[in-house]
Amino acid sequence: MKKLILFFLSALLSLGVLAQEPYPELGAKLDEYFTALAGEPASVQNKECDFLIASCQDSLVRQYVALKIYDHYLQSKIMGDDAVAVHVAQEWFLSGKVAMAEEMDLMNAKVFVEFNKSSLIGMQAPVINTFAPDGSYVKVPGEGYSVLYFYDTGCSTCKVESARLKAFVKEGKYPVTVYAIYVGQDGEAWKAYRSSFAGVTHVWAPAGASWQFQYGVLQTPRMFLVSPSGEILGRGLDTPALQLLLNREFSSGHFVYGESSQMAAFDQLFAAYGDTLKVSDVMDVADYMAARTFGEGNMDAFKQHMGDMLYYVSSRKTEVFREAAVPFVKKYIQLPEVWDTPEDQAQVVSLGELLLDLCSRTPVGTVVSDLRVSGVLRRKPGLFVSGSRAGEFKLRKLKGAPAYVVFYSANCSSCQEMLSAVERVVAENRRARVLLVDMDGLMTDAPEQGRLLLDTFDLSALPMVVELNKKGVVQHKYVDLTAVSGTTPVISSEVEKSH
Repeated sequence: MKKLILFFLSALLSLGVLAQEPYPELGAKLDEYFTALAGEPASVQNKECDFLIASCQDSLVRQYVALKIYDHYLQSKIMGDDAVAVHVAQEWFLSGKVAMAEEMDLMNAKVFVEFNKSSLIGMQAPVINTFAPDGSYVKVPGEGYSVLYFYDTGCSTCKVESARLKAFVKEGKYPVTVYAIYVGQDGEAWKAYRSSFAGVTHVWAPAGASWQFQYGVLQTPRMFLVSPSGEILGRGLDTPALQLLLNREFSSGHFVYGESSQMAAFDQLFAAYGDTLKVSDVMDVADYMAARTFGEGNMDAFKQHMGDMLYYVSSRKTEVFREAAVPFVKKYIQLPEVWDTPEDQAQVVSLGELLLDLCSRTPVGTVVSDLRVSGVLRRKPGLFVSGSRAGEFKLRKLKGAPAYVVFYSANCSSCQEMLSAVERVVAENRRARVLLVDMDGLMTDAPEQGRLLLDTFDLSALPMVVELNKKGVVQHKYVDLTAVSGTTPVISSEVEKSH
């Protein structure tokens, strides 16, 4: 890591002489640096960030770098990164070594530190006094694994999280005690909530007590996982993330990948991103799991989580997951020192290699191969042009705005849904062109052409839809035509339903 930072520093210092606000080149290099640091323990990242900030000789560059680092870790979705934000705020801004842009920013940093410094990952969980429904004291957390769930009955987000937590508790898979900690003031609402949620320890934490500072509960819901030794294992959790952590804690060392419960947990986790899911989000999840397993020396848990995620990513035929598969496999699967058994090779490494091969076939941004493909061209009927025409077509010459190539099988129910959507697409957009390619028919009537298409595109599962521009450049793959509205394609990044 030190070699990396020294290389980065030399580039940084050369930029510092000439850089002008807003330092776009420096910002890009910092983003690369954050990626290289991802997955390292917070203690390591703290030292690297301190070294980087201290090495900046120009005061304006130092301020920019410190603010950029602080903002990155403050906004990060990787659990544990907030510890780095707390450290940078205390070491550089609250100490007065580096000035913040505005006085209000400094005040916000003070509040952030005050409400987070006592409940970071790896710290001993603060013990708080709460009240049972009968008025007796209950110390939280208790013995064994403890889940601390701070909520309010009037919080809409809490209602969603409570429903997920109820399902988790009902499953009873893990030996944990869930403390449902009510932070409101409505006794009747709390009573109704308790009656609807069995299997947990219900307690009340009155407003104004120290727990708000100790656990940083500025809003609800807020969830923590605490080990039997009192160490905070997870903070800012939701139920799917809690399940992933507990899977790691109770890993048996017997690796069975892709079980339905694990796939459902990933479903819930990624569904939270909705339509905003990006490749970087997928990698953030992988980096977090790696930091909490491999980064802490738990190789069994690392292999279990990375294997499960590989199976999950490989089963999701959407553009985001297919694009994320490449950096994920290269970073976490192509590790011969980790995946070193025949079982690893058969169950994990070979699947990773296959996934890389499939993703490399006609990637987004490349010109489609100069192929003539047998199919049916669908377009909006006009005065002199029929709505469809069978024949051989050059993929580069479809000239649609946009043009879609739909690879399908006549015996596939999902394909039939996609074919039905084609009619709406061409009816709503006069400039659209859709080439329908029946892979079953091609493999029977023109097997050489069929095999060539299999080598050119990822046709591991049908339907497969590719969007091209007028020059034959691939704009998107794995398009869901059922989500195409009007003239604008909607590339769904939502988690697909489990098959």
